[in-house]
Amino acid sequence: MDRVFVQAWDEMNAFLGTRVPHLTVGFSFGGLLSAFAPSPLRLSVCAPWSQLTPDAIQRAASRPEWRVLHGQEDTLVPPTQNLQLLPDSIPLTLDPKGTHDFDAWMPRIVDWIYASWDAFQVSK
Repeated sequence: MDRVFVQAWDEMNAFLGTRVPHLTVGFSFGGLLSAFAPSPLRLSVCAPWSQLTPDAIQRAASRPEWRVLHGQEDTLVPPTQNLQLLPDSIPLTLDPKGTHDFDAWMPRIVDWIYASWDAFQVSK
């Protein structure tokens, strides 16, 4: 997992170069990456936090404006196993109908992204 994460991290940084996007959103493994992106607002959806070390999660949490969305019915990345690893300081939304089927709950994910963006704009 470490090797895969580092490779994905390197690829993301090579793609971005010196650019810093205003917002990064990632789903599942991409949610792990989005937590570490250089963006001022980072959103993670259904990420498998149990794949990271506690130190790595704390490093992501040390920067402001990281938010997490997870599906209550996600059986691929179970919420009880993964969300308990996040610090209490991370804003967390648990969607009661959410699963790991991205397409099935895309409209609610989009609503959450918009609401997160609006809250971010107000906090600036």
